Amino acid sequence: MDHAHQHEHSIERELECVSQVPIFQRLADEQLISVAQVTRPIHADKGGAVFSAGEVSQTLYIVNTGQVRLYHLGDDGREQVLRVLNPGDFIGEIALFTDEIHSSYAEATKQTELCTISRQSLTKLIAGMPELSMNLLGALADRLKSAERQATLLAIPDALPRLAGYLQELSGHRTGTFDLPMSKQDLAAYLGMTPESLSRKLRQLTTDGVIETIGRRQVRVTDADELAAVAPE
Repeated sequence: MDHAHQHEHSIERELECVSQVPIFQRLADEQLISVAQVTRPIHADKGGAVFSAGEVSQTLYIVNTGQVRLYHLGDDGREQVLRVLNPGDFIGEIALFTDEIHSSYAEATKQTELCTISRQSLTKLIAGMPELSMNLLGALADRLKSAERQATLLAIPDALPRLAGYLQELSGHRTGTFDLPMSKQDLAAYLGMTPESLSRKLRQLTTDGVIETIGRRQVRVTDADELAAVAPE
């Protein structure tokens, strides 16, 4: 896998990138410009590595366009998808606090442009913008909650309630249509299932009149009560 390669852009591109990230959104215009000035764009082709396990983490990566999948490789070589990053999502904030070695792999799932900020630059920004450190703490708390939710789902031995619990969360516990945030192959790896098992369980929920699948990435919950009955308590 080729590492993401660098491209030159004007500061407008960096401003566009950082302004869509939640941790930067409440900053004043001149503060955003300060962030954009230390931001460097990189580009990754589909299947290209953004970073690999074993590398030193000293960079904050922000997805501007495209998508990045974050995964572990198990001892048996199987992938466990931890998260999929869409535009506005970021990773690498732990590098701010500790000399961390990446324990996971980050790979572009399509043509992707990322904005990067070095640990040194971000540390300086935080020193001058106390509100940024609070925003980062909030983001870390959200990340922790998300990891706990995934761990809770993975602890469910039966695949059907595991999937139902995930769909229930995405739907906000009500009927309606939503987009899956990742491909079905990545979703299967995220939920600790094989793609075949995921397909079977989706068909089962469809046959039972609980959901409908629309195209490759949309799901409509048609019976929220029944989904709740299948999902774990």
